[in-house]
Amino acid sequence: MSTKAYLLVLVVLFVAGVAGAAAEHDPIVILGDSDMTEANGVTAGSGTVDDPYIVSGWEIDGSTSEYGVRVENVTGYFVLRGLVVQAATNTGGAAIRIGFSSNGVIEECTVLSSINGIELTSSTSITIRNTALSVTGMGIQVLGDAVEEYRHTIESSTILNGYPVLYYVGLNGETIEAQETTHLSVVDSHNVTIASNDVFSGDGVFLAFVTDSTVIGNAAYRSTAVLTQHGIHLVRSDRNEVLENVVYNNRLAGVQLTLSSDNRVYANQFAVNDVGVRLLASDNNMVHENWFRSNVGAVVLTGNSEGNVISDNVLEAIPEAMEPAQGILIESGSHNRIERNGITDHEAGIVIEPEGTENTIAWNTVVNGAFGIQLSGSYNLIEGNLLSQQSRALLFVETFTATTTEGNTFRGNVFCDNTMSHVYTNLDSTGNQFSENLFFGSALALVADYGTDNVWTVSGVGNYWGDSTPEDVDGNGVGDSAVSVYPSGLSDTAPLASADPETASVGVLGATEPDTVTITLADGSDVSIPVLLADDGVERWTGFRGFPEGLLTVGYRGILFVYDEEIESAFTMVTVLFDLDIAFFGADGTFLGGMTMTAESEDAYTASATFQYALELAPGTLDALGIGVGSVLAVP
Repeated sequence: MSTKAYLLVLVVLFVAGVAGAAAEHDPIVILGDSDMTEANGVTAGSGTVDDPYIVSGWEIDGSTSEYGVRVENVTGYFVLRGLVVQAATNTGGAAIRIGFSSNGVIEECTVLSSINGIELTSSTSITIRNTALSVTGMGIQVLGDAVEEYRHTIESSTILNGYPVLYYVGLNGETIEAQETTHLSVVDSHNVTIASNDVFSGDGVFLAFVTDSTVIGNAAYRSTAVLTQHGIHLVRSDRNEVLENVVYNNRLAGVQLTLSSDNRVYANQFAVNDVGVRLLASDNNMVHENWFRSNVGAVVLTGNSEGNVISDNVLEAIPEAMEPAQGILIESGSHNRIERNGITDHEAGIVIEPEGTENTIAWNTVVNGAFGIQLSGSYNLIEGNLLSQQSRALLFVETFTATTTEGNTFRGNVFCDNTMSHVYTNLDSTGNQFSENLFFGSALALVADYGTDNVWTVSGVGNYWGDSTPEDVDGNGVGDSAVSVYPSGLSDTAPLASADPETASVGVLGATEPDTVTITLADGSDVSIPVLLADDGVERWTGFRGFPEGLLTVGYRGILFVYDEEIESAFTMVTVLFDLDIAFFGADGTFLGGMTMTAESEDAYTASATFQYALELAPGTLDALGIGVGSVLAVP
């Protein structure tokens, strides 16, 4: 018999034995030492260390009360022993709650057919041992404001849904590795490594007052639809790294930071959580290089979180389930930076609510959604973003005089292939500035400014209006006459005469390193090609997604995709608006094949062998330059 099976048999036998011996009792409510009476289930004791109050041997139906057993504001010593609490099904309650109390023991108790097991709130020095919990929600939840309120002794003889509870206090330098559990907590610890654990369908990975530690390579998830909370939760924990974890199907957040600062959350995979990463009243954290897939919300900043950087992430939603999905949401917070993220298929790519102020949204690529940026906050800087294939690329949400959207700066953004509008400003907006933005397509019909005193020319520089740009006879880069945009009648008095592909900040590509690569042709001659080096995850994911053809046709650089090693993979043209040539090269630069890929095709394009480099160019470039069999790429 395996250790796991033996443990489960012991739990079943223990539960059956206790249940058979217990006498029935109504839900127990003890709200102070004076309530430690026989009527409230106390069977012995005076509350001293040598003679604690004992509540023992009762079977309690928790279905009629918020808590099966509720002990609060008790200063004496007490023991809950041999209790069986069943059917505690109030979602906001628990089978057993200890609140604002100290020096309590829960031992040899059983919780059955309940939602939440044990809640410890603002209490100190509680011990739990030899206790079995069978619940569909939180097994053991610890809440408090001070580190002392987390320093409990919860022994591994405590079983949650068949697995030992792992609750560590006061570690320094230890490693917790390769455990399978439903509850893993680390409290008041430093320099701990939490690695390669499987934490599922329970309380997740919980850190409180932990510093300079690493959470790496764990799986935190639900395998059933239980009412648990977060996959990984950091409370008042600073300077930690959370990386390379697989976090999925959690009811609330995959990773939540609460009152935690200077942490790095990176290189994780988040799938099908309610929220991928939530920052609550947490400052100066970095969330970067993660992959988000089909979360209802990918990243949420709330509780006036400040100074955080959300960068270089890929955020994907399921297209057919796009309506409820939000990419990055700033509910409340300031001085945060949202930059170099690739976002696709969300109802709203980036949302800034009224309490989101003085944030920077820069160099993001947001494609194929309903709203690229949805804004009701003020004094934010939005620059260098690509907003493409949206219904409304930039939407000022109507606030019906409740708030005013004001003082935002929109500079150097690129708008293309949006259907209803590139920009829609609401009636309650004022003093917002738009300059150096590039509008491709029928821009005059796709920009509507209904606010007051919004400005479309700043310091003598306006915007590029695509098909409607006036003549520039003197060649100074500014149109010779103003552009009036209807139906709102906005006026750009210094419209840009052209769009320069070398200076355009086209989302992620606008912040990608430029270079020149050399290819030696079969005849021995060399050709030099200006490229952007896409050598990290978000750059490789982005490519030419949503890119305006109007920039490509005037000579935009190609893209060289660089991988760490030879791979077997394929490219598609989903959300790419024009044909492209692609050539594949091995680790030594050997040409492995090339072809023309069709705009917006879902076909898979790949090489005949594993490759390490792929070069995308404007259609027809491979033939024009003679790149083919016998060509060799000079490896960058």
